[in-house]
Amino acid sequence: MRDRLKVLYITPLRGGIGHWSRCLVEELDKIADVEIVTFRKKREEDDKKPFKKVDDPFILEVIDPERPHYLIEYNNHRSLEKLVDLTLKKKPDVVHFIMWAGPQLLWFLKEYTKRMREFNFPVVYTLHEVVPHIATSEEEKEFLSSYVYASHLVVLTEDAKKELEYSGLGLPVSVIPHGNYHAMDKHVVDRGKARDLLGEKLGVKIEEGARVVGFFGFIRKYKGLIYLIKATPRVLERFSDTVFFAAGSVELDEDPFVYVREIKKLGLEKNFFLYNKYVEGQMFFESIFKSSDVMVYPYVGVSQSGAMITSISMKCPVIISEIGSFIRELKEKGVIRTSKPGDPVSIAEEIVWVLEDKRRAESLAEHAYRVFEYDFSWKKIVQGYLNVYRKTISQM
Repeated sequence: MRDRLKVLYITPLRGGIGHWSRCLVEELDKIADVEIVTFRKKREEDDKKPFKKVDDPFILEVIDPERPHYLIEYNNHRSLEKLVDLTLKKKPDVVHFIMWAGPQLLWFLKEYTKRMREFNFPVVYTLHEVVPHIATSEEEKEFLSSYVYASHLVVLTEDAKKELEYSGLGLPVSVIPHGNYHAMDKHVVDRGKARDLLGEKLGVKIEEGARVVGFFGFIRKYKGLIYLIKATPRVLERFSDTVFFAAGSVELDEDPFVYVREIKKLGLEKNFFLYNKYVEGQMFFESIFKSSDVMVYPYVGVSQSGAMITSISMKCPVIISEIGSFIRELKEKGVIRTSKPGDPVSIAEEIVWVLEDKRRAESLAEHAYRVFEYDFSWKKIVQGYLNVYRKTISQM
């Protein structure tokens, strides 16, 4: 086996998984020869506007837009043949496929991996979710069946590993956690400027001494935003000047108007503000976190979170629902505060705990930053993948 492996790396280069891959590739490039393949069309909406070049500034720091092969189309069998041909031409030591929650691509994943097995190419999958949180039982079966030809599966938590082991697939599984997002902080805004910009986006004046509680990320039912809204009156009883906000697209939410209805029902129109669009631009992105005294993730169905990790990397205290072993591990390390899932009283109590002592909250955030800097460095993450690559290759 050669010292410097050749890796064919297949990934989305947009959104959260694109950011994750950018960080992995930055370190992987130092120890392996990496060929990147990405998607022209991931979903039906891309038919009218295919993805032609990488345009995300954070990803562009590492990946030149001319570097990836823009091959994969969810509805095009010819793109499958092109990827097979490319793989045979490049002759990688290992193929690394970064899976995402798109059922429309399962046929592609399964057929490509089956072909790779026929040609004796090892294929490693990274599954950010074993199956999507909103999958039906039938879709769950489809996702699991699409993994059957993989050589090795990598998941981000021990809970996900157990889920796969219970599924009966019988495939080798490793746990490699999500790395930190410290590189996302470009220090383009300070707290004062951040609050001015956030207030402008929300349409509210955020006073200098006001407390700010935030939520960030795509808004879906399983992310539990409704429980943060329900917790708000209890927090206002203690700190009446607190500004609450949620920033993130609602385009995929099961009932996008439920949040406005709840805010009106509780009379919170002057306290809780929604920015229900995709957050664009580095200044606004940083302002989300640097404006906030605490970020709250009241999830009811997520056991790890890129938004949580981003908050930690921006040195903002985090409250998240205590779901799964990874969150419990972080709690034991003193990295985060946790609330009971679906419990507005518990959420409110934790928010008050953070807001009532500024120095204590800052100490929590600084400690969390240091833990993630060391324990979840991308150098460690990539070493974990290199070990998986070599083990998988040796077993072929």
